[in-house]
Amino acid sequence: MSHDDDETAIAEDWLREVGFKWHQFDRQPNKQWLLWVGQACGQWGCGADDLGVELAPGSYDAVADDKDGWFCWLRSDAAHRYSRFIHVRRLRTRGDVIRLVEGLTGQDWNPQLHLYGSIHHPKHIDQLRVDRRRLDKVLAEEGHAWYPTETDESRGRPLREHLEAAVKNGGAK
Repeated sequence: MSHDDDETAIAEDWLREVGFKWHQFDRQPNKQWLLWVGQACGQWGCGADDLGVELAPGSYDAVADDKDGWFCWLRSDAAHRYSRFIHVRRLRTRGDVIRLVEGLTGQDWNPQLHLYGSIHHPKHIDQLRVDRRRLDKVLAEEGHAWYPTETDESRGRPLREHLEAAVKNGGAK
């Protein structure tokens, strides 16, 4: 599939626009952007956090003198802590991201299927959109933020490592 912006550099605004969610720990220099792709495969037994694409800015290729690169990992929260990430390579363009996601899911790139930080299979997206209009979901989305972390829609939900960091730092038991 041809994309008009294949050679455009990756940027946070674009990642937000196409459904990635960000995470960032204290003292971490940059946001890490995550898009779960496992559900898009449409296979039985493939869960929401079984497979994701995670990106972080700052990759530097000294040979090419290219400072616009992004580190890219495959992520799976189905495994234990030390085997959750597999570094793929440095990505620079939107086309790099699109082709990687298309290869993993076997589907054409379609941000209309990206909802809640995940890519969904076309046969499920309509029901998710109907569910999103339920009163409890509307109130949750339109209500005021209880915590500062709820003010940015592009921020991802807490991940396992956030809980581990909170326990380690004495903030949770």
